[in-house]
Amino acid sequence: MKKLCLLIVFHALLLNVFAQDSMDKVTEKRAREMHRVIGLSDKEQWKKFIKENYTQALIDKPMTAKIETSERDDAEPSTKVSSANNLEEKAKMFQQLHNDFGNSKILSIKPDGEKLEMILQNKESLKGTFQLRFEKKSPYLIDGLGIEVLHSH
Repeated sequence: MKKLCLLIVFHALLLNVFAQDSMDKVTEKRAREMHRVIGLSDKEQWKKFIKENYTQALIDKPMTAKIETSERDDAEPSTKVSSANNLEEKAKMFQQLHNDFGNSKILSIKPDGEKLEMILQNKESLKGTFQLRFEKKSPYLIDGLGIEVLHSH
């Protein structure tokens, strides 16, 4: 009986490790696909990606953009909240990402459970750090997204 209990515990640990490995693979695949789609100049492909890879809650959530410039330290960051058609607004975000990172390469991807960090750099040395948050359960759709863009000089 003791061996059976140990075997069950060991099996449960293996399943947990496998599930984590599987989640990391799925989230990394979604991030790589996002990078590929950013490189496209097709609005319908951007919308398709959003519909297939974002949770409905994220699609429905109004977009918020906070723009900070380091030229003046005392300048307050401006915040813009969008409440129009959310899918259209997210497609506009992909247009901006395409403009900035359409010709980029992936410098690193670090999956960490329900979070993932992807760093992109374009040919003009513009770097973007993408923080993606995923659902905790399969199919691990994107449930949150933050992007920080830095100009390298």
